Amino acid sequence: MKAAEAIPGDGDLVARMRDGDHEALRAIVQRYQDRIFALIYGIVRDRHEVEDVAQEVFLKAFTRIGAFDGRSRFYTWLYRVAANTAKDHVKKRSRRPSVPLAEDANIESGTVGPAASAERHELRQRVRDAIQALPPRYREVLALRELEGMSYNEIAAVLKVSIGTVESRLHRARTRLKRELENHG
Repeated sequence: MKAAEAIPGDGDLVARMRDGDHEALRAIVQRYQDRIFALIYGIVRDRHEVEDVAQEVFLKAFTRIGAFDGRSRFYTWLYRVAANTAKDHVKKRSRRPSVPLAEDANIESGTVGPAASAERHELRQRVRDAIQALPPRYREVLALRELEGMSYNEIAAVLKVSIGTVESRLHRARTRLKRELENHG
């Protein structure tokens, strides 16, 4: 099939990026931007900062492609770069004055009444606040599992921790989240 041959695999794109090919980087960005944005959002929790952090991630991937040794899948390496960049961003941000979480830009469709709409908005805000209150290592593992749908093995590779650590962090994150929501429900 001719069309399938026209779509280069990650290995081809990585080789071209090593040669300084900006078109290969564009293809990588197009292929992974949605997943990287979701991962970053799960860590930084601020929509307005996601694009800047993502741009930094892809720039690092391009300039540091020589550090990719091929022992893992490319997207695992890229996610590791993204997770580390997002965590660094959160650390830098914590040294600056904090900014409250932005309100949802979503407008209710009008198919539910104002009371239900307000209740749904309040619940989303409580969940957001509870997630934000989690330590970064728990927010990160939740984002990788729940937003990205990564397997425990993939999460372990991205975070450079054991599968047991992934399991315990997920368990603790979910337990804390549940407790926080029950206490403020």
